[in-house]
Amino acid sequence: MKLINDLFEIVSTEQRDDCYQCQVKLHPEHRIYKAHFPGNPITPGVCLMQMGEELLEEKLGKQLQLKTVKSIRFKKIVGPNDMPTFTFTNEVLNEGSLSVEIAVADSEEEFVKMVLQYQVEG
Repeated sequence: MKLINDLFEIVSTEQRDDCYQCQVKLHPEHRIYKAHFPGNPITPGVCLMQMGEELLEEKLGKQLQLKTVKSIRFKKIVGPNDMPTFTFTNEVLNEGSLSVEIAVADSEEEFVKMVLQYQVEG
């Protein structure tokens, strides 16, 4: 199930020398927030990982399959009314695989830091 244009939508993108940034708007009325958690909704970590993957797929125009989670650090809860920016750095594309660092933050502080490896398909 794709989350793009369902749980979230892209507000803006920016490519700079060594990083790619996407600001997203979450949809607070999404059914995920009704279950996770009623009365105190938060964005599940697995959804943040999926969002990062889908944003990379949009950028690359290729399908990705998560291969390895090298590291992931949750520093702050991402709520349904936040407008986080995903920053992709240190992208290394080698013969069918991609390694990337992903930071999820707002203008004040970082929510999540991930280092993930993907298999590139297509």
